[in-house]
Amino acid sequence: MDKSNLNKKLCEEFCSYYKPSKDKELACKGFTVIEKLIKNGREISFNKSERKLSASTGEKLIGSMCVACSFREDGCDFAAGKKDAAPCGGFILLGHLLDGKIITIDDIVNIH
Repeated sequence: MDKSNLNKKLCEEFCSYYKPSKDKELACKGFTVIEKLIKNGREISFNKSERKLSASTGEKLIGSMCVACSFREDGCDFAAGKKDAAPCGGFILLGHLLDGKIITIDDIVNIH
C-alpha cells in the first residue's frame, strides 16, 4: 500500500488532527508502525470500531509507541495530557488491533 492510500485509509478516517493541506511527509509514529506492519506482510483491517480502547491498551501504546513519536515533544496534546485531547489516528487503529488480538504489543515494539 502506498503512502497516499494509507493516508486516505488511516489519517482521513481515524485522525481528528489530519489536515489534507498539511505536509504529506509528516506522519505520526502510529502511521509509520502501520506502514511497516503492512510492508512486513500483516493484513490490517481499517474498519472503525465504536468500542472505547481498554485502559491497559492505551497505557501499553503510550509506553511503547508515543514515547518514540516525533509529535510527542512538539504538538501532541494527547501525549501532553491535555484534558479531552484525542489520540492520533494511528494510536486509535493500533489500539483496536491490539484489543482485537490482531497484533501484539511486541509487533509494535519489534517493528523494523
